[in-house]
Amino acid sequence: MADYTIIKMSHLSPVHIGTGHENYDMAASELHSDTISSALAAIGANTGLCDDIKAFISSFAISSAFPYYDKYFFMPRMQGRLNITVTDAEEHEYRKQLKKVRYIEQSLWLEMATGNNLKIKKSQIKGSFIVPDGAFADEEKPLIFKSQISQRVSVSRDGSKDAEPFFFDWHYYADNAGLYCITDAKGDTLNKVKELFTILGETGIGTDKSVGGGMFNVDTFQFTYNEPSEANKSVLLSLYIPTQDELAEIMNNGSTYSLIQRGGYMAGSTNSQFRHLRKKMVYAFSTGSVFETTYNFEGKVVDLQPDWNDNAMHPVYRSGKPIVFKIKQKL
Repeated sequence: MADYTIIKMSHLSPVHIGTGHENYDMAASELHSDTISSALAAIGANTGLCDDIKAFISSFAISSAFPYYDKYFFMPRMQGRLNITVTDAEEHEYRKQLKKVRYIEQSLWLEMATGNNLKIKKSQIKGSFIVPDGAFADEEKPLIFKSQISQRVSVSRDGSKDAEPFFFDWHYYADNAGLYCITDAKGDTLNKVKELFTILGETGIGTDKSVGGGMFNVDTFQFTYNEPSEANKSVLLSLYIPTQDELAEIMNNGSTYSLIQRGGYMAGSTNSQFRHLRKKMVYAFSTGSVFETTYNFEGKVVDLQPDWNDNAMHPVYRSGKPIVFKIKQKL
């Protein structure tokens, strides 16, 4: 049994999460854990609430942000073959549908985590979501957000260049939908995380915060994860950068994982002259990766400070400390 805090981001204003490239016509599909923790750290530095940024960012782990809709909270699918049977469809038919699934409703996800074969109806697979029986009966999928691309114009500050049109992808969240994340922060650290999240909601997350993008309200409540008896695997709910010693423990033939490259611009720098610079790159294990071990993952915080000959340059920390749930799966 492990206690966590769920941080719910509701009443989200239109948001654009950058992909790390200059292609505003496409928003990132996920708000990653390292982006969230870095955003909190940046606010801590700007407000003076965090004197030691590395110590703060190392003091807790936080998951990536996952969608919710009304009372339904969704968890990321576990990578690999899902232990699911669709009772009213042929296997060759529903296996193709299951490959498209990205999120599973929390109660169903927790049932799978105990090692049980999850039995559902075909109607419970709604696009990239698996929902409880009877939920969203009149909808093809939960309408958590809709994407809208608008045309905008980039104008040169000094008038030396012609105005250039470009496209911008906004995600508009439904009134009863939004994002949430899970943190293992406790005590004073949790209080600070809550305070910084409140400020983050007021200032916004993502691109174009200056025009009200990515603002939200914050609610928190406790969540207890009951680890199954005879757990034999672990699943990531965040990005994870292992230490060298951890690699030998987690890399084995029974693991199913994917890697994601992290980097991007120093957009959150307190020094505006550095915001056009690209951070160094690092690879992390991605959300949903499943490892055939119940090892106690620690991860590490890395410094992606670019090589730049300027005494004012500061560290650029990224957290690879993971949120890990131990699960049971048939070997």
